[in-house]
Amino acid sequence: MQLLINIVPNETISWDRLFQLGAAIEAQRFAGVTTNLQLTADQELTADHQSKLAALAITVQDKPQLPTAKHSYVLNLRENNVLLPGALAQWQSVTTQHAHTPISLATFDNQSSLDEQISDYLMIHANNSLLTTYHQLSKSDSVWPQLWGLQNYSVRSNLKNFRLFSQRLRPTGVLLPADQISSDYPLASIAQNLQLLSQHTEIVRLHVPTIQNGQWNRDTPFIWFNQLQAATKVPLPIDWEPAFARYCRSQLRKLLNNTEENHLTQDQQTVISEQLDQFSAPDDQDVED
Repeated sequence: MQLLINIVPNETISWDRLFQLGAAIEAQRFAGVTTNLQLTADQELTADHQSKLAALAITVQDKPQLPTAKHSYVLNLRENNVLLPGALAQWQSVTTQHAHTPISLATFDNQSSLDEQISDYLMIHANNSLLTTYHQLSKSDSVWPQLWGLQNYSVRSNLKNFRLFSQRLRPTGVLLPADQISSDYPLASIAQNLQLLSQHTEIVRLHVPTIQNGQWNRDTPFIWFNQLQAATKVPLPIDWEPAFARYCRSQLRKLLNNTEENHLTQDQQTVISEQLDQFSAPDDQDVED
């Protein structure tokens, strides 16, 4: 597997988190991975930043070169995401079996303690026979092999499932086949995922988290709104149009119902409300599970 990890920074870059993420990628010693920081050409870097990026083999390109080898993938992350040990090896094992298929990654939330989330996850699965066998063989309490031992995936054909759109359309946390990336849309965008997903008959879901990710609708709500709006311009098969429209309505309502938490200005709320009014066939039951 060849993999491009494209890091899309937040409006204010956390350089410490960026370098931690770069170091975590390097620590996995995966020969097929390249890492890029997606910055515009007018973004100035200090000499120290340039030196540290070079040491971590992180390129800096607004439009990174996509891998062209067979079984190549692209994964968009933000600099405040966390890559868990062993993640790349787990992804490779799945892509080997399901080449050219998008892969939705289960994640831990980057707004909560990673240690606590892992502990809770293992507690939920404490009676799993794999964990019992692991303890008997290794006599170790290391959490990482325990998570690896629980890893499993499923192949799903219900691509237009309303409840699962947020897993599949988020700009970060989905492995995208590189040969199906469209230059018509930003690399990290709802539109990119939507155009790709709408051309498929199945998607793989990796069930045990391998990254700690954020929620765009919570972390950068107005950017999320702009991405939703841009995605409505993607040409879709006729059976996809009502499903995506329903998802957009639910997301816009969610933004408006959480304006204080999202720190949206009154002007931004007005823009979102006007966009919501433009959707046809409103349905008050469009509430995402």
